[in-house]
Amino acid sequence: MLTKLLKYEGKATAHVLLPVAGGVLAFTIVAGLANAVLNNLGDLPALVNFFQAMLNMIAVLALIFVLGVCIFVNVQRFYKLLGQQGYLMLSLPVPTWKHITAKLICACAWSVAVAAYLILCGCILGGSLADITFNPGDGIVPFSPEGFAIACLFVLILLALLAGTYLEFYLACAIGGQFGQQRLLASIIAYFVLGFVEQILGVFLVIIVAVGAVQANAAGWLELFYNVDSFWAMFYMLAILLAFAVLVDAVKWAVTQWLMTRRLNLV
Repeated sequence: MLTKLLKYEGKATAHVLLPVAGGVLAFTIVAGLANAVLNNLGDLPALVNFFQAMLNMIAVLALIFVLGVCIFVNVQRFYKLLGQQGYLMLSLPVPTWKHITAKLICACAWSVAVAAYLILCGCILGGSLADITFNPGDGIVPFSPEGFAIACLFVLILLALLAGTYLEFYLACAIGGQFGQQRLLASIIAYFVLGFVEQILGVFLVIIVAVGAVQANAAGWLELFYNVDSFWAMFYMLAILLAFAVLVDAVKWAVTQWLMTRRLNLV
C-alpha cells in the first residue's frame, strides 16, 4: 500500500510541478541563448544591457518561483490530508505512518530533483553548461574510501535536514488542525512558534556544548580527541550531527503521528 500511496503522491504533485518546471526551463534556455549571443557582441547600447539584465533577473525569479512551488505543493498535500481529503484517505485501511511516509518521501524526492534542476538551469543561464566536466581526482572530496565516507555522511545530513524541514511543516499543520475552521491561521502561527522554540533550544544547546567543551578541555578529555586522526575526528563529528538531526526528526514525526491518530479533527 505504501507503494500505491507513493505513486498517487508522485502523480498528484507531478501534475503541478512538471508544467511549471518545463515552462521555466524553456524560458531559461531562451535567456541563456540571449546571454551567449549578447556577451559575444562586445560593447552594446545601454538599453540592450538593461533588457539583458531584466531578462536575467526574471529568469532568476522564475527559478526561485519553482523552488517555492515545490515546497508549497508538497506541504499543501499534507495540509489537505487534515481537511476534507482526509475523510477519504484516512478511511483507507492504511496506518497513519504510511501516509506521512509517502508524503515525506515524495516531498524529499521532488526537492532533490528541483535542486538538480536549479543547478542545470543556473548553468544554462550562465553559459557554463559546456564547461562542466567530471574528474573524480580533481573533486572537492578525494576519490578514496575516506572521502567517500565523508561525502556519504554529508549527504545523509542534508537529507535529514531536508526531511526535518518538511516534518516541521507537517507538525505545524497537525497542530493547526486542532483549531477547526481557523486551522490555516493556527498552522502558520504554529510554524513560526516552532521555529522560535528551535532557535532558543539551539542557543541553549550551543551554550551547553561550549561549557562542556571547556570543562572537558580543563579535565584533559579533549586531548584524546586532538590525538585522533583528522579523518576520524571529522567522521565522529559528522556522525554525531547526523544522529542529532535524526533524533530531532524522530521527535517531530512522533508528535505529528500522535496528533493525527489521537487528536485528529477533520474539517
